[in-house]
Amino acid sequence: MQKSNIPHFGLYGESSWINDPEFFHIEDIESRSGDLGWKINPHRHAQLFQILILKSGEVKVQLDEQQHKLQGAWAIIVPAGVVHGFRFAPDTDGRVISIAEPLLEDAYKEKAAKFIQPLLSQACYIDFNGHRNMFSELWPLIQQLESESSFIREGRALMSEYLIKAILLLLHRQHVNGESNVTNKTENSYAHQLKELIEKHYREHWSSNQYADALGSSTSRLNRLSKTTFNQSVLDLIHDRVLLEAKRSLIYTARSVEEISYDLGFKDPGYFSRFFKRSTGIPPGKFRVLSNQPSI
Repeated sequence: MQKSNIPHFGLYGESSWINDPEFFHIEDIESRSGDLGWKINPHRHAQLFQILILKSGEVKVQLDEQQHKLQGAWAIIVPAGVVHGFRFAPDTDGRVISIAEPLLEDAYKEKAAKFIQPLLSQACYIDFNGHRNMFSELWPLIQQLESESSFIREGRALMSEYLIKAILLLLHRQHVNGESNVTNKTENSYAHQLKELIEKHYREHWSSNQYADALGSSTSRLNRLSKTTFNQSVLDLIHDRVLLEAKRSLIYTARSVEEISYDLGFKDPGYFSRFFKRSTGIPPGKFRVLSNQPSI
């Protein structure tokens, strides 16, 4: 069967959800995936962040075109817009937390922003195996959030918001502890601002100079920072983001190469095809054919 658009869901299998700025949802893995053969097909959410907390068991994860097999205790961060799918081993224990973007907007204006915003800026895996003390701090918060979602009582929304922030802060701590390449915290925050700007403007094909101007930096300084933090130049980051969206569209939609090229801001489909082949080694049409197989 030919694929049309990448499936967008509120919660998986639900085509819409109430646009509630205080919306969050938590459920155990079995209740969502057990009746589906423990499999969640690739899809994405337009306005929802998701955090999957794996307590025990095993899961094969697809985030865009990357696949990983995880066992034991993990957290998986899935920002809005990232294509993701899961195949769980039966009896896997864990929770999935879905958070509306508006719920986090206030947090981005608070002191918590420097911890929360970088964590949710890109998909990542956080390993809790060998760190059971940290996981033992995290799990009661998950259970309390689950309890708040089950009963209507005074201050429920506010309590849930505080618990979500506490969960995110603990995830940030473990993520930082697990990073092998530690950079200066100020520079790291600055680099993530660059990634967020690229996310907003990659379809406009901003130059490195435009990103530097927007961040009040020189192009050379921004490139040094990008190479230190991401091991890539600013231009490489821009191209990678355009290429990622091109691959998503080729794999998960039935749009023509010409339509995809215009959607990504290319005025000439031929130039887009050359850009894609130069980056991947194969033209977009062949990439689509080779990728047209089961993902998980």
